[in-house]
Amino acid sequence: MTRIIHARRMPRFLLLTLLLPIACGGADESSDSPPSFGQVAEALVSIPAQGTSATLDIGEWNLDWFGSTANGPTNETLQLDNVRDVIAGTDLDIWGLEEVVSPTQFHRLISALPGYAGLLANDPSVTNGSAFYSAGEQKVAILYKTSVATVKSAKVVVTNQAADFGGRPPLEVSMTVNVHGASTALTLIVLHAKAFEDRSSYNERLRASGALKSYLDNAHASDRVIVVGDFNDDLDASITAGKASPYENFVNDTARYFFPTKALSDAGQHSTVSFPNVIDHHLITNEVVPLYQAGSAAVFLVDRFISRYGSTTSDHFPTFARYTMK
Repeated sequence: MTRIIHARRMPRFLLLTLLLPIACGGADESSDSPPSFGQVAEALVSIPAQGTSATLDIGEWNLDWFGSTANGPTNETLQLDNVRDVIAGTDLDIWGLEEVVSPTQFHRLISALPGYAGLLANDPSVTNGSAFYSAGEQKVAILYKTSVATVKSAKVVVTNQAADFGGRPPLEVSMTVNVHGASTALTLIVLHAKAFEDRSSYNERLRASGALKSYLDNAHASDRVIVVGDFNDDLDASITAGKASPYENFVNDTARYFFPTKALSDAGQHSTVSFPNVIDHHLITNEVVPLYQAGSAAVFLVDRFISRYGSTTSDHFPTFARYTMK
């Protein structure tokens, strides 16, 4: 199904004004005239749905300094509209988000998405959140359909090694999800790892990966856990020249962990606008593996639908995967 999303809300009187010249046989294209019908059509964004009613559909997206007036896309209203259009159009059930800066802009986004609720890492309901995330910095977040997910608790975890996560310790959300009457307890962790290719940044990612695995091994040894986010590194080999993936510890522990997105790395795909690697990933525990819909992990190249996507919306593409409740 393709959902047509209007990127701009157009008052009815203006729409009638634009359509009237068409009925009269054409529009004057001088600078004093309203836009032609062709120009108006370019303002419409058609986003194909990626979620299905029969599956639990989980997405992840780095929003590139969302709501920041100093960094990222310069037109905050346009960025908000485009992000809203993608989330509404793809129709996924749960989103892990990174680089959300403005709480005000985040709540505007939620208000523009009927049926969704959300949590920022520094919300009062997030244990330890405000101690590690301030109002003006990049934050991780979660969006979810209230008809599908019920949040039980949320906290920031592995805080003793926050520096190795670039000062952004992961957000863990405990929830119950229900699809077609089948429900299960699920833990979603949103990760935004340390960026950059230099050796120091690589070593931070390596230490953070070890800390996260130790935490999952011990705190969630038999739980259904999905980790999504901007891992800032690839899985087949590191973006740091001559280095193995810092997430090799997870890749090699096939008895307990699986990356649905590793197939994308192996296929040579990319999850950012400018670089040739997949650095945005989904990691699942072995308890989730039977639910994963094989081959469903994908990078959604939304620059096919949004003009000047990299400068108006984000430098990362959304990624998603589907799960069948059993």
